[in-house]
This record gives sequence, C-alpha cells and structure tokens, in this order.
Amino acid sequence: MIVCAGRDDTSILITLTARHLAQGVPISVIVRNEDNELPARAAGATTVVNPVSFAGLLLASSCQGRHLADYLTDLASIHGTVELAERKVRPEEIGKPLSAIATGLGVRVYRGSVALGHKAPEAQALQAGDTILEIVTG
Repeated sequence: MIVCAGRDDTSILITLTARHLAQGVPISVIVRNEDNELPARAAGATTVVNPVSFAGLLLASSCQGRHLADYLTDLASIHGTVELAERKVRPEEIGKPLSAIATGLGVRVYRGSVALGHKAPEAQALQAGDTILEIVTG
C-alpha cells in the first residue's frame, strides 16, 4: 500500500488504520517533516520516504563532486540507466561474499532486521534467507 495524503498527520492516520486492518501488508508512506518519520514507523509503516531529506542529500552530495548528485538522481529515477534491486539470496550464492554475486554490484545485505554494508565481515558469507540490495543496469 502506498500512502501519500498530502499532509503528514493524515498520512500517519491512514497508515495506522491500514495497519490495524491488514497486519501483513507492506505500507510505504511519504512524510515531509523529518520529525514525523518516527511516528509514521510507529503507526506501522514498512517504509518511510521523506523527499525533503532526499533533496538535502542531493544538494549536499553536489558539494562533494559534481557527478554525485547526477548519479544519485539516476539511481533514484525510474528512467535511469542504473537502478537498485532487492532480491533474496540464491542457493548458489550461499557461503560466497556479497562481492561475488554476478547479477549486479552488491551494496547491502539484510539479515533479518540487520542491515550489513558490503564491507561488513558478515557480508563475506551470504546465508540462506538473506536479502541482497544491488545496483543493476537498467
């Protein structure tokens, strides 16, 4: 379910109601005020998106290098040449490091509720049930 009501308080209330009615459904909600990210999660949002924070990230990254904001925009765009993909680890990848996957550039492993960066020691041996976040060509 996607919740984008135009007002943070309304989006949070919709999220709370939806979570009550459908406990297992993934809910993505947009909030514009950073202070409302935690209440949105507490209301049951699976994912909270804050476009103001993302715009700030783009602006700040542009100060570090002129191509960083372009790449991040490309990565976030549905029409970009690269994209982020999320998938479960494949049986043939179990025991191998994240860097050995052949479908893209592995950047993160989710093991249960723990996010592991590509340099984390735990990411050096993928396990059954892991979720991989990878950059793939679009």
